[in-house]
Amino acid sequence: MNKSDLLEKGRSLLGGRLSNVIRNSVVDLNSFFGLIPPADLLHRPEGISAIVRVRNEEDWIEPSLLSIKDLVNEYVVVDGSTDRTPEIVDRLAKERGLELLHVMDFREDMVAISNEALALAKYRWVLRWDGDFVAKETMAKRIRETVGSCDRKKYFAVYWPHVCLDGDLWHQDPIDPLQFENWLVTSTPGSEFVRRRGSFEYLQVPSKYSKRLQIAEPLSFHLRTVKPPLRLLYHKYWIELFRNDLLDRVSLDTYASERIRQEYGEVTAAEAAKLFSVAMFSRLVAYDRERYGDYPRLLKDYAKSKLGIEL
Repeated sequence: MNKSDLLEKGRSLLGGRLSNVIRNSVVDLNSFFGLIPPADLLHRPEGISAIVRVRNEEDWIEPSLLSIKDLVNEYVVVDGSTDRTPEIVDRLAKERGLELLHVMDFREDMVAISNEALALAKYRWVLRWDGDFVAKETMAKRIRETVGSCDRKKYFAVYWPHVCLDGDLWHQDPIDPLQFENWLVTSTPGSEFVRRRGSFEYLQVPSKYSKRLQIAEPLSFHLRTVKPPLRLLYHKYWIELFRNDLLDRVSLDTYASERIRQEYGEVTAAEAAKLFSVAMFSRLVAYDRERYGDYPRLLKDYAKSKLGIEL
């Protein structure tokens, strides 16, 4: 990293910290002057509801759900899968005693059904979790410490970075190795999933209510594109349809067939997927354990027993 890059990074970090200080000061003033209702008036039981939105994650849903088993009090699962994911979720709930609540398929309207899941979550804290997230061993303790130190009368949005893995379990995108969002929030009036055109939906928490807490250390992994090549290619085309609001107008198979002809010529979908995968791997770098830490033990054990992979 050269001098100009270091200066730019320093400005960005300083600006982010200053923004947090200002935001949190405004929230404290709103609370002090009674401009927002105290959080404890919501009378929600202490605990964490995990909202898990899943689409065809049969490869990773088991370690994903089990990695937060000792942290969350209930799972609110929104499932738009066409593979074995629902069967695995139900099996885990029975075998491991997971407190599970299913809501309807989100393939029709992800924003609406995500908000329905948010309304069904009954505990004070809400954890956003996906079927390809896996928590580190340190996450439960760190989150419990953070939650335990928070004033029950106030609202909070807790941010930390996911470590992202791409292509397979040994590689990362060097440009975008971390994903930093408000993964854990207190139940807050006016919170809702929204979507801007051209982007995915996200959980919007009114800034006048929530104090922003940042945890610097990565607490979890996102197996972002650790998927079979054909699924990755189709997911790329699904995103194109989604971002252009075409999901209800064009079938994915029809759209994918046309796009494959445009990008790769007269080849099969499997051949196109292989070409796509090779191009993706050409820009990835090896995962740096020294920098981001070791893999979660649960992921190591699962990869070895189910996939025959040593991490």
